[in-house]
Amino acid sequence: MKSLSFFQKTSLLLTLCAIMVASNIYTLIPIYSVLSENLGIAESHVVLAGGLFTFFYACGLLSFGPVSDYIGRRKILVFGLLASAVATCAVGFSAGSFSLWITRAFQGLTLATFASVAFAYSYDLFPARQRTLLVVLINTGFLVAGIFGQVTSNFLTERFSWNAVFYFFAVIYFILFSFAFFLLKEYTVQPFERKPLGTVFSQLIKEPRLMKCYLTTFSLLFAIIAFYDAIGRFFAGPASDLLLIRLVGLIGAVLSLFTGTLMDRWGALRTMSFGLVIGATSAFALIFLHTTTALIIFSIFFVSSISLVIPTVITQIGFYGNSQRSKALSLYSFILLIGASLAPPVAAVLSFQAIMFLLAVLFFFNIFLCISIGENWN
Repeated sequence: MKSLSFFQKTSLLLTLCAIMVASNIYTLIPIYSVLSENLGIAESHVVLAGGLFTFFYACGLLSFGPVSDYIGRRKILVFGLLASAVATCAVGFSAGSFSLWITRAFQGLTLATFASVAFAYSYDLFPARQRTLLVVLINTGFLVAGIFGQVTSNFLTERFSWNAVFYFFAVIYFILFSFAFFLLKEYTVQPFERKPLGTVFSQLIKEPRLMKCYLTTFSLLFAIIAFYDAIGRFFAGPASDLLLIRLVGLIGAVLSLFTGTLMDRWGALRTMSFGLVIGATSAFALIFLHTTTALIIFSIFFVSSISLVIPTVITQIGFYGNSQRSKALSLYSFILLIGASLAPPVAAVLSFQAIMFLLAVLFFFNIFLCISIGENWN
């Protein structure tokens, strides 16, 4: 049997890392009440632990991309996984509010070593076509994690205990660290002009095309989380149907595998516009259609739209970021997470129809931004 190439092995490893790393963003969601009862603390304290995770994860996203410019992408990716294994195991030993807050904060910081650095590593090491495919696979992993993390957390908690969730992921991170240590190659980062980090971020945001990409970025995870949060609050049918609605959305992630082909044929911006039109149409349709069948069908289309848009946005940010690519991608990851963190409170105060209308408006606005950028690169 023909052995896998370095690119194939790297793609498989980084995709698995994406699924497992991003899963811990969602692991607490289905077990808030279980943790509260077992640790004898208020459920609000468990929610705060999730907020601390998000805050330190966001801080890490802004920091580790730039740090990797100096000490190397491989070191951050490999030893970040080892640190994540330790931090995640520590969460499982939490005995009260304070220890849960500290360990979840530490876990968020260590898991942030992956996202922006993995994208920069892909740009550094592989040619355009392979790079596009790898970015697509990593993002597909992030989308899968949104469901995998919750399902796995709920399953392990019901079968064993809430601690088992974190012990399981700790073991997975250590295994991934072992593979990454022997597989990933170091790449010498090209020389670049060294400026204060705040100055670089300010320049990136002021670049008109990047600013428009970042505006679109903000709405992407916001949209997917608000979409499923709204369905969870609105849907009054059996729990099995709700699970089916969530799971079939993963079918939409398959479309991301064709992003490279579509970009070759249409260009990045037209591919992005196509994805945004699908998303806007799906959200608009669900303002009026509320049956289980409609929710199943349009959840597939909605996830498809996000699956197409995210890789094209990353491709453009990587291109326009040029010599400051790692910092541009760190800012992308940070803005993406900020959008995701705002989705639950917004979904909690709006009706289902209002949320679908808001998402439709956001996607139509993003179409306008996409058109205004102009197809001026290949």
